Amino acid sequence: MNTESKEHAPWYKEPMVWLVAGIPLLSICWGFVMLTLALESKDSLVSDSYYKDGVSYTENVEADAHAARLQIKADLTFTADEVHLTLNGYLDEEPATLQLQLIHPTLQDRDVTVLLQRLGDGHYAGVNELVLPERRHIWLLSHEQQWRIRGTERIEADKVINLHAK
Repeated sequence: MNTESKEHAPWYKEPMVWLVAGIPLLSICWGFVMLTLALESKDSLVSDSYYKDGVSYTENVEADAHAARLQIKADLTFTADEVHLTLNGYLDEEPATLQLQLIHPTLQDRDVTVLLQRLGDGHYAGVNELVLPERRHIWLLSHEQQWRIRGTERIEADKVINLHAK
């Protein structure tokens, strides 16, 4: 009878040990990473003022409806350092200034507000603080006349973005 003794490898060289022990260890490490991220980053999607948001939602719906009645349309063009806008609609008088809000989808601290000054004949211009290209929710507001038009677009240099009342 031939008896060969087969030597066993040490336990730490067995692949099954690492498979069985590695998955729970990896889960624990990933849990600490997620806990660190949760504690150190602020969730800007959660609002602290529910009542104020509810009231402003009602006002925003009225502003959207007013823009639809006036059939307001705007063509936006971004360059590296400027924003140009052409405004059309049934306006009795063109607003002296318009507020352009470029809202980041998830991070409130990356929102940008641009004040557009009237140049005359429906044309407006302002300073672009955004690094292009960016995907943003775009709100164009006239506080004087209480209307708002909005859309969501990928903003690129020299691309014309059409906004209209919905």
